[in-house]
Amino acid sequence: MQKNVFAPAQYLPGHTIKLVLGGEPYFAHLLQLINNAQKHLHFQVYIFDEDETGREVAEALKKAGERGVEVFLTVDSYGSKALSSAFIAQLQASGLHFKLFSPLPEHFYVFRLGRRMHNKVVVADHREALVGGINISNKYRGSDREPPWLDFAVAVKGPLCADLSRLCERIYREKYFGKLKNPAAKGPAPTAGNMRSRIALTDWFRRKNQIGADYRAAFQKAQHSIVIVASYFLPSRGIRNALKNAAQRGVQITLLLPGKSDVPLAKNANRYLYGELLEADKIRLYEWNKSILHGKLAVVDHKWVTVGSYNLNHLSQYSSIEMNVEVLDEGFAASVEDCFADLIGQSTLIPADRFKQDQRFYYEIFDWVSYTLARWTMLLLFFLIRREHRFKEKE
Repeated sequence: MQKNVFAPAQYLPGHTIKLVLGGEPYFAHLLQLINNAQKHLHFQVYIFDEDETGREVAEALKKAGERGVEVFLTVDSYGSKALSSAFIAQLQASGLHFKLFSPLPEHFYVFRLGRRMHNKVVVADHREALVGGINISNKYRGSDREPPWLDFAVAVKGPLCADLSRLCERIYREKYFGKLKNPAAKGPAPTAGNMRSRIALTDWFRRKNQIGADYRAAFQKAQHSIVIVASYFLPSRGIRNALKNAAQRGVQITLLLPGKSDVPLAKNANRYLYGELLEADKIRLYEWNKSILHGKLAVVDHKWVTVGSYNLNHLSQYSSIEMNVEVLDEGFAASVEDCFADLIGQSTLIPADRFKQDQRFYYEIFDWVSYTLARWTMLLLFFLIRREHRFKEKE
Protein backbone atom coordinates (compact mmCIF):
# COMPACT_ATOMS: atom_id res chain seq x y z
CA MET A 1 0.00 0.00 0.00
CA GLN A 2 2.92 2.37 0.61
CA LYS A 3 3.72 2.78 -3.09
CA ASN A 4 0.57 4.84 -3.56
CA VAL A 5 0.57 6.68 -0.26
CA PHE A 6 -0.92 9.84 -1.83
CA ALA A 7 -3.25 8.07 -4.31
CA PRO A 8 -6.92 8.78 -3.45
CA ALA A 9 -7.99 5.40 -4.84
CA GLN A 10 -6.07 3.68 -2.02
CA TYR A 11 -8.35 5.23 0.64
CA LEU A 12 -11.97 4.55 1.53
CA PRO A 13 -14.26 7.57 0.95
CA GLY A 14 -17.25 8.54 3.06
CA HIS A 15 -15.83 9.54 6.46
CA THR A 16 -16.08 12.28 9.04
CA ILE A 17 -12.86 12.45 11.07
CA LYS A 18 -11.85 14.80 13.88
CA LEU A 19 -8.62 15.14 15.84
CA VAL A 20 -9.15 14.66 19.57
CA LEU A 21 -6.60 15.91 22.09
CA GLY A 22 -5.70 13.81 25.11
CA GLY A 23 -6.87 14.84 28.55
CA GLU A 24 -10.49 15.67 29.28
CA PRO A 25 -11.50 16.11 25.60
CA TYR A 26 -10.56 12.49 24.88
CA PHE A 27 -12.14 10.99 27.99
CA ALA A 28 -15.35 12.99 27.56
CA HIS A 29 -15.59 11.66 23.99
CA LEU A 30 -14.74 8.12 25.10
CA LEU A 31 -17.40 8.05 27.83
CA GLN A 32 -19.97 9.48 25.43
CA LEU A 33 -19.11 6.76 22.91
CA ILE A 34 -19.54 4.04 25.55
CA ASN A 35 -22.75 5.54 26.95
CA ASN A 36 -24.32 5.86 23.49
CA ALA A 37 -23.43 2.34 22.34
CA GLN A 38 -26.53 0.27 21.67
CA LYS A 39 -25.50 -3.24 20.59
CA HIS A 40 -21.77 -3.83 20.29
CA LEU A 41 -18.54 -2.37 21.67
CA HIS A 42 -14.91 -3.34 21.09
CA PHE A 43 -12.36 -1.72 23.41
CA GLN A 44 -8.65 -2.53 23.10
CA VAL A 45 -5.92 -0.72 25.02
CA TYR A 46 -2.35 -1.31 26.18
CA ILE A 47 -2.61 0.20 29.69
CA PHE A 48 -5.79 0.08 31.77
CA ASP A 49 -4.97 1.38 35.24
CA GLU A 50 -7.08 0.66 38.30
CA ASP A 51 -7.23 4.34 39.34
CA GLU A 52 -10.04 6.91 39.34
CA THR A 53 -10.03 7.18 35.55
CA GLY A 54 -9.92 3.40 35.09
CA ARG A 55 -12.76 2.84 37.55
CA GLU A 56 -14.95 5.46 35.86
CA VAL A 57 -14.40 3.92 32.43
CA ALA A 58 -14.99 0.44 33.86
CA GLU A 59 -18.29 1.57 35.40
CA ALA A 60 -19.40 2.97 32.04
CA LEU A 61 -18.53 -0.35 30.37
CA LYS A 62 -20.45 -2.33 33.00
CA LYS A 63 -23.51 -0.11 32.58
CA ALA A 64 -23.32 -0.61 28.82
CA GLY A 65 -23.37 -4.36 29.42
CA GLU A 66 -26.35 -4.03 31.77
CA ARG A 67 -28.42 -2.33 29.05
CA GLY A 68 -27.70 -5.15 26.61
CA VAL A 69 -24.56 -3.98 24.80
CA GLU A 70 -22.16 -6.82 24.01
CA VAL A 71 -18.84 -5.48 25.31
CA PHE A 72 -15.44 -6.92 24.41
CA LEU A 73 -12.59 -5.46 26.49
CA THR A 74 -9.04 -6.51 25.60
CA VAL A 75 -6.03 -5.19 27.54
CA ASP A 76 -2.39 -6.08 27.18
CA SER A 77 -1.23 -8.39 29.96
CA TYR A 78 2.11 -6.58 30.35
CA GLY A 79 0.87 -2.99 30.00
CA SER A 80 -2.05 -3.71 32.37
CA LYS A 81 -0.25 -6.14 34.69
CA ALA A 82 -1.14 -4.00 37.73
CA LEU A 83 -4.86 -4.81 37.40
CA SER A 84 -6.03 -6.76 40.44
CA SER A 85 -7.81 -10.10 40.11
CA ALA A 86 -10.75 -8.60 42.04
CA PHE A 87 -11.11 -5.76 39.50
CA ILE A 88 -11.02 -8.23 36.60
CA ALA A 89 -13.52 -10.51 38.35
CA GLN A 90 -15.95 -7.61 38.77
CA LEU A 91 -15.74 -6.85 35.06
CA GLN A 92 -16.35 -10.47 34.13
CA ALA A 93 -19.19 -10.80 36.64
CA SER A 94 -20.98 -7.90 34.93
CA GLY A 95 -21.12 -9.90 31.69
CA LEU A 96 -18.25 -8.23 29.85
CA HIS A 97 -16.07 -10.34 27.57
CA PHE A 98 -12.67 -9.64 29.12
CA LYS A 99 -9.36 -10.75 27.67
CA LEU A 100 -5.75 -10.37 28.77
CA PHE A 101 -3.78 -10.33 25.55
CA SER A 102 -0.77 -12.68 25.53
CA PRO A 103 -0.84 -13.63 29.24
CA LEU A 104 2.50 -13.48 31.00
CA PRO A 105 3.99 -16.59 32.60
CA GLU A 106 3.90 -16.61 36.38
CA HIS A 107 7.68 -16.48 36.81
CA PHE A 108 10.48 -14.72 34.93
CA TYR A 109 8.02 -13.07 32.54
CA VAL A 110 10.64 -10.49 31.50
CA PHE A 111 12.32 -13.30 29.54
CA ARG A 112 9.03 -14.43 27.96
CA LEU A 113 7.23 -11.22 27.11
CA GLY A 114 5.65 -12.36 23.85
CA ARG A 115 4.46 -9.78 21.36
CA ARG A 116 2.44 -6.98 22.87
CA MET A 117 -0.87 -5.38 21.90
CA HIS A 118 0.02 -1.69 21.84
CA ASN A 119 -2.94 -0.36 19.80
CA LYS A 120 -5.63 1.81 21.42
CA VAL A 121 -9.02 1.60 19.72
CA VAL A 122 -12.69 1.78 20.67
CA VAL A 123 -15.45 0.91 18.18
CA ALA A 124 -19.16 1.32 18.97
CA ASP A 125 -21.86 -0.41 16.92
CA HIS A 126 -19.44 -0.71 13.97
CA ARG A 127 -20.27 2.96 13.19
CA GLU A 128 -18.11 5.18 15.42
CA ALA A 129 -14.55 4.76 16.62
CA LEU A 130 -11.69 6.36 18.53
CA VAL A 131 -8.17 5.38 17.46
CA GLY A 132 -4.98 6.87 18.90
CA GLY A 133 -2.22 6.52 21.46
CA ILE A 134 -4.12 7.26 24.68
CA ASN A 135 -4.21 4.75 27.54
CA ILE A 136 -6.72 4.54 30.39
CA SER A 137 -4.98 6.17 33.35
CA ASN A 138 -5.07 9.34 35.42
CA LYS A 139 -1.84 10.60 33.87
CA TYR A 140 -3.42 10.63 30.41
CA ARG A 141 -6.47 12.49 31.73
CA GLY A 142 -4.74 15.02 33.96
CA SER A 143 -5.98 16.77 37.08
CA ASP A 144 -6.03 20.16 38.78
CA ARG A 145 -2.50 19.45 40.01
CA GLU A 146 -0.99 17.74 36.98
CA PRO A 147 -1.53 18.42 33.25
CA PRO A 148 -2.41 15.43 31.06
CA TRP A 149 0.22 13.80 28.92
CA LEU A 150 0.18 15.29 25.44
CA ASP A 151 -1.44 12.72 23.16
CA PHE A 152 -3.91 12.39 20.29
CA ALA A 153 -6.67 10.27 18.83
CA VAL A 154 -9.02 10.52 15.88
CA ALA A 155 -12.80 10.22 16.13
CA VAL A 156 -14.00 8.34 13.06
CA LYS A 157 -17.45 7.87 11.53
CA GLY A 158 -17.94 5.97 8.30
CA PRO A 159 -17.08 2.70 6.50
CA LEU A 160 -13.72 2.34 8.22
CA CYS A 161 -15.48 1.57 11.51
CA ALA A 162 -16.79 -1.81 10.31
CA ASP A 163 -13.26 -2.74 9.25
CA LEU A 164 -11.92 -1.62 12.64
CA SER A 165 -14.54 -3.81 14.33
CA ARG A 166 -13.46 -6.84 12.33
CA LEU A 167 -9.78 -6.17 13.10
CA CYS A 168 -10.56 -5.90 16.81
CA GLU A 169 -12.50 -9.15 16.61
CA ARG A 170 -9.52 -10.90 15.01
CA ILE A 171 -7.21 -9.64 17.75
CA TYR A 172 -9.69 -10.59 20.49
CA ARG A 173 -10.13 -14.09 19.07
CA GLU A 174 -6.45 -14.29 18.01
CA LYS A 175 -7.60 -15.42 14.57
CA TYR A 176 -5.48 -13.47 12.11
CA PHE A 177 -6.01 -15.51 8.94
CA GLY A 178 -8.98 -16.95 7.11
CA LYS A 179 -12.61 -16.00 7.50
CA LEU A 180 -14.19 -15.12 10.80
CA LYS A 181 -17.15 -17.32 11.71
CA ASN A 182 -20.24 -15.14 12.04
CA PRO A 183 -18.36 -11.82 12.29
CA ALA A 184 -20.18 -9.19 14.32
CA ALA A 185 -19.62 -6.51 11.66
CA LYS A 186 -21.14 -7.56 8.34
CA GLY A 187 -20.55 -5.31 5.35
CA PRO A 188 -19.39 -1.70 5.41
CA ALA A 189 -20.72 0.92 7.78
CA PRO A 190 -22.79 3.72 6.19
CA THR A 191 -21.01 6.77 4.83
CA ALA A 192 -20.80 9.78 7.13
CA GLY A 193 -18.89 12.46 5.17
CA ASN A 194 -16.51 12.94 2.28
CA MET A 195 -13.06 12.33 3.79
CA ARG A 196 -10.83 9.52 2.54
CA SER A 197 -9.14 7.31 5.10
CA ARG A 198 -7.64 3.87 5.71
CA ILE A 199 -6.29 1.70 8.52
CA ALA A 200 -2.56 1.01 8.72
CA LEU A 201 -1.29 -1.92 10.79
CA THR A 202 2.05 -3.07 12.06
CA ASP A 203 2.49 -6.60 13.34
CA TRP A 204 5.88 -8.05 12.46
CA PHE A 205 4.81 -11.60 13.30
CA ARG A 206 2.06 -11.37 10.67
CA ARG A 207 4.54 -9.80 8.21
CA LYS A 208 2.76 -6.45 8.33
CA ASN A 209 4.74 -3.21 8.51
CA GLN A 210 2.28 -0.86 6.88
CA ILE A 211 2.74 2.07 9.25
CA GLY A 212 6.52 2.31 9.06
CA ALA A 213 6.47 1.73 5.30
CA ASP A 214 3.87 4.47 4.84
CA TYR A 215 5.84 6.90 6.97
CA ARG A 216 8.89 6.32 4.81
CA ALA A 217 6.97 6.51 1.53
CA ALA A 218 5.29 9.77 2.56
CA PHE A 219 8.64 11.30 3.53
CA GLN A 220 10.23 10.14 0.27
CA LYS A 221 7.41 11.66 -1.82
CA ALA A 222 7.07 14.90 0.20
CA GLN A 223 7.43 18.08 -1.85
CA HIS A 224 6.55 20.89 0.54
CA SER A 225 6.39 20.11 4.25
CA ILE A 226 6.63 17.41 6.91
CA VAL A 227 5.31 17.86 10.45
CA ILE A 228 6.04 15.21 13.09
CA VAL A 229 5.05 14.83 16.74
CA ALA A 230 6.89 11.87 18.23
CA SER A 231 7.49 10.33 21.62
CA TYR A 232 10.30 7.81 22.16
CA PHE A 233 11.80 9.05 18.88
CA LEU A 234 14.47 6.56 17.79
CA PRO A 235 13.79 6.17 14.06
CA SER A 236 15.59 3.70 11.84
CA ARG A 237 18.40 4.86 9.60
CA GLY A 238 16.03 4.52 6.64
CA ILE A 239 13.54 6.98 8.17
CA ARG A 240 16.33 9.40 9.13
CA ASN A 241 17.76 9.26 5.61
CA ALA A 242 14.30 9.87 4.15
CA LEU A 243 13.97 12.99 6.31
CA LYS A 244 17.44 14.30 5.44
CA ASN A 245 16.88 13.65 1.73
CA ALA A 246 13.56 15.49 1.91
CA ALA A 247 15.32 18.46 3.55
CA GLN A 248 17.87 18.47 0.73
CA ARG A 249 14.97 18.71 -1.75
CA GLY A 250 13.79 21.85 0.03
CA VAL A 251 11.03 20.27 2.10
CA GLN A 252 10.43 22.17 5.36
CA ILE A 253 10.51 19.68 8.27
CA THR A 254 9.28 20.49 11.77
CA LEU A 255 9.75 18.05 14.66
CA LEU A 256 8.08 18.28 18.07
CA LEU A 257 9.86 15.98 20.53
CA PRO A 258 9.73 15.46 24.31
CA GLY A 259 11.46 18.02 26.50
CA LYS A 260 11.01 15.60 29.38
CA SER A 261 10.16 11.94 29.32
CA ASP A 262 8.79 9.24 31.58
CA VAL A 263 11.75 7.19 30.31
CA PRO A 264 14.89 9.34 30.96
CA LEU A 265 17.05 7.01 28.87
CA ALA A 266 14.81 7.69 25.86
CA LYS A 267 15.17 11.45 26.29
CA ASN A 268 18.96 11.31 26.21
CA ALA A 269 18.88 8.84 23.34
CA ASN A 270 16.72 11.35 21.44
CA ARG A 271 19.28 14.07 22.01
CA TYR A 272 22.00 11.93 20.47
CA LEU A 273 20.15 12.31 17.13
CA TYR A 274 19.76 16.09 17.39
CA GLY A 275 23.16 16.90 15.92
CA GLU A 276 22.56 14.66 12.91
CA LEU A 277 19.10 16.10 12.24
CA LEU A 278 20.01 19.74 12.83
CA GLU A 279 22.75 19.60 10.21
CA ALA A 280 19.98 20.10 7.63
CA ASP A 281 18.92 23.75 7.21
CA LYS A 282 15.31 22.78 6.53
CA ILE A 283 14.82 20.84 9.78
CA ARG A 284 13.47 22.73 12.77
CA LEU A 285 13.33 20.97 16.11
CA TYR A 286 11.17 21.90 19.11
CA GLU A 287 10.78 20.39 22.57
CA TRP A 288 7.54 20.13 24.54
CA ASN A 289 8.12 20.81 28.24
CA LYS A 290 4.65 21.42 29.66
CA SER A 291 3.96 17.72 30.27
CA ILE A 292 5.07 14.30 29.12
CA LEU A 293 4.76 14.07 25.33
CA HIS A 294 3.24 10.70 24.40
CA GLY A 295 1.59 11.54 21.06
CA LYS A 296 2.42 10.17 17.63
CA LEU A 297 1.27 11.93 14.46
CA ALA A 298 2.56 13.32 11.19
CA VAL A 299 1.30 15.61 8.42
CA VAL A 300 2.90 15.63 4.96
CA ASP A 301 2.36 18.21 2.18
CA HIS A 302 -0.73 19.65 3.91
CA LYS A 303 -2.84 16.65 2.81
CA TRP A 304 -1.71 13.35 4.38
CA VAL A 305 -2.11 12.66 8.11
CA THR A 306 -1.29 9.60 10.23
CA VAL A 307 -2.36 9.29 13.88
CA GLY A 308 -2.20 6.30 16.20
CA SER A 309 -0.13 4.17 18.54
CA TYR A 310 2.99 3.67 16.39
CA ASN A 311 6.26 5.09 17.73
CA LEU A 312 9.10 5.81 15.32
CA ASN A 313 11.41 3.19 16.80
CA HIS A 314 12.32 -0.47 16.43
CA LEU A 315 10.09 -1.61 19.30
CA SER A 316 6.93 -0.51 17.50
CA GLN A 317 8.24 -1.79 14.18
CA TYR A 318 9.18 -5.29 15.31
CA SER A 319 7.61 -6.15 18.63
CA SER A 320 4.04 -4.85 18.94
CA ILE A 321 0.65 -4.77 17.32
CA GLU A 322 0.18 -1.13 16.31
CA MET A 323 -2.70 0.66 14.65
CA ASN A 324 -2.83 4.07 12.93
CA VAL A 325 -5.51 5.82 10.92
CA GLU A 326 -4.27 7.57 7.78
CA VAL A 327 -6.32 10.38 6.28
CA LEU A 328 -5.91 11.91 2.83
CA ASP A 329 -7.81 15.17 3.10
CA GLU A 330 -6.56 18.77 2.89
CA GLY A 331 -9.25 20.11 5.22
CA PHE A 332 -8.44 17.62 7.96
CA ALA A 333 -4.70 18.15 7.46
CA ALA A 334 -5.22 21.91 7.89
CA SER A 335 -7.06 21.37 11.19
CA VAL A 336 -4.24 19.15 12.48
CA GLU A 337 -1.62 21.71 11.40
CA ASP A 338 -3.56 24.43 13.24
CA CYS A 339 -3.38 22.33 16.40
CA PHE A 340 0.31 21.69 15.78
CA ALA A 341 1.00 25.42 15.33
CA ASP A 342 -0.65 26.08 18.70
CA LEU A 343 1.57 23.45 20.34
CA ILE A 344 4.69 24.85 18.67
CA GLY A 345 3.78 28.27 20.09
CA GLN A 346 4.06 26.73 23.56
CA SER A 347 7.26 24.80 22.85
CA THR A 348 10.99 25.55 22.92
CA LEU A 349 12.97 25.88 19.70
CA ILE A 350 16.33 24.07 19.68
CA PRO A 351 18.57 26.20 17.38
CA ALA A 352 21.30 24.25 15.62
CA ASP A 353 24.09 26.70 16.52
CA ARG A 354 23.01 26.97 20.18
CA PHE A 355 22.73 23.19 20.51
CA LYS A 356 26.26 22.69 19.18
CA GLN A 357 27.65 25.37 21.51
CA ASP A 358 25.90 23.93 24.55
CA GLN A 359 26.91 20.34 23.85
CA ARG A 360 29.75 19.46 26.21
CA PHE A 361 31.93 16.46 25.53
CA TYR A 362 30.57 14.54 28.52
CA TYR A 363 26.97 15.26 27.39
CA GLU A 364 27.77 13.77 24.00
CA ILE A 365 29.22 10.66 25.62
CA PHE A 366 26.19 10.26 27.91
CA ASP A 367 23.75 10.75 25.00
CA TRP A 368 25.68 8.21 22.90
CA VAL A 369 25.64 5.69 25.74
CA SER A 370 21.88 6.26 26.20
CA TYR A 371 21.24 5.84 22.49
CA THR A 372 23.34 2.67 22.31
CA LEU A 373 21.68 1.19 25.40
CA ALA A 374 18.22 2.03 24.06
CA ARG A 375 18.92 0.40 20.70
CA TRP A 376 20.44 -2.71 22.28
CA THR A 377 17.57 -2.95 24.76
CA MET A 378 15.09 -2.89 21.87
CA LEU A 379 17.08 -5.54 20.02
CA LEU A 380 17.16 -7.73 23.14
CA LEU A 381 13.41 -7.32 23.63
CA PHE A 382 12.83 -8.22 19.99
CA PHE A 383 14.97 -11.36 20.39
CA LEU A 384 13.04 -12.40 23.53
CA ILE A 385 9.68 -11.65 21.94
CA ARG A 386 10.53 -13.56 18.77
CA ARG A 387 11.75 -16.50 20.86
CA GLU A 388 8.55 -16.51 22.92
CA HIS A 389 6.37 -16.24 19.81
CA ARG A 390 8.04 -19.29 18.28
CA PHE A 391 7.73 -21.12 21.60
CA LYS A 392 3.97 -20.48 21.65
CA GLU A 393 3.57 -21.55 18.02
CA LYS A 394 4.99 -24.99 18.93
CA GLU A 395 2.61 -25.48 21.85
